[in-house]
Order: sequence, then C-alpha cells, then structure tokens
Amino acid sequence: QWQQQQQQHHPHFQQQQRFPVHQQFFNQNMPQQGSYKQQQPQQHQQYNPQQQQQPQGGGAPGGALNNKYMEEKTDEEQSAATLQIKRSILINWALLPPNMNVLRPIDQLVTTIHTAMPPAYGVPAHEYFTKFTPITRDEIVLGASMGNSPDENKLKKAVRKVRVFLHPDKLPRDLSADQQFMARMLWDITSDSWEEFLKHKEELDWIRN
Repeated sequence: QWQQQQQQHHPHFQQQQRFPVHQQFFNQNMPQQGSYKQQQPQQHQQYNPQQQQQPQGGGAPGGALNNKYMEEKTDEEQSAATLQIKRSILINWALLPPNMNVLRPIDQLVTTIHTAMPPAYGVPAHEYFTKFTPITRDEIVLGASMGNSPDENKLKKAVRKVRVFLHPDKLPRDLSADQQFMARMLWDITSDSWEEFLKHKEELDWIRN
C-alpha cells in the first residue's frame, strides 16, 4: 500500500528506458550555462538512504523489513539519483566548455572515460570497472612528426574497446540501477561522439576533393 501511494503521488517517475542519444540529453533537465539552456528540476534532493521515509508497520528497528526499505529507493529518489548522475557526466566529462552545448572530441572522451566510470560521481564502485585499462593519448595519435593528431584507425580501435566493454550484453548482472545507467550513458555518448567524428571527416574529404 505504501509503494502504491508513492507511485500515485509521483506518476511521472517511471522506470528509465534505454538511455537516449546525446542530442536528447540536452533537452532533459540540464542547468543553464552559456547557450546551453535547460530547466532545473523542481526541488529534488540527492538520494540519501538515511533520509528515506519508512513505511508504517515495518516491524522493529533493524528488522528485515526496515532494512529492505532502507536499501531500496523509491521511484522519486531513483529518478533524482539518475538525474544527478546524468548532470555530472555531461558537465564534468562529456560536454565541451565553455558553452557546454556540444560533445568533446572523441579522442578526449576515450582517453578520459575511465574517470567517468564507477565510483565516479557518487556511484558505488564495482569490480568489473577496475578491469578497464585506460587508453593513453599515445595509443590514438599519429606521432610527434605528424603533430600528434588523432589517427582514425587507432581511434576506431579505441572506440571499439570502450563499446565492447560497456555493451549491455557484457555487463555483469549484479550491477545496481545507477551503475547500469552510467554504463549505458557512457556507451551512448562515446558512440555519438564517434559518429560526429566520422561525419566531420566525410565533410572535410568532400571539401578537399
């Protein structure tokens, strides 16, 4: 009954579907900064398990039922936690300052993606993410004689490494909802930035030819 009342009071907090591509990220509850204008969420709080409301009739303190509700998040709290993760990833890792309205170049993203994996931004750590070997810039550039510019073939290999590691079929089944959401978001952003790189390259090739 308590869970039904929570859902009735918050009908707009539903379980998250597969995370959309980055163009749709920009239209969802992001802070206003430069030309990157979004609406702030209204009075949401970051998830704190010690502040979660307890249902009535839950038994003695410390009992199994109380522990269950202390560990689980309501739909509202899960949505607030998801929004906070999304904001943190976009602002601190994905978006190019100062306008914060386009993604960083793919070479910057793949060489720093390990910093955006759990336990980043308050998401609990998981052993799986410690298995990822960070990609260095030397692995994706042509060399000093070529101006240290990114090499397409090396970039392609690096992007494939990231996408395989974060692919939903490769992720452990015991990831939390926040860990799964973060992995899907990193996967989508990497894919979008790679597509932007290829599109820009095709445009340059067309101009040169």
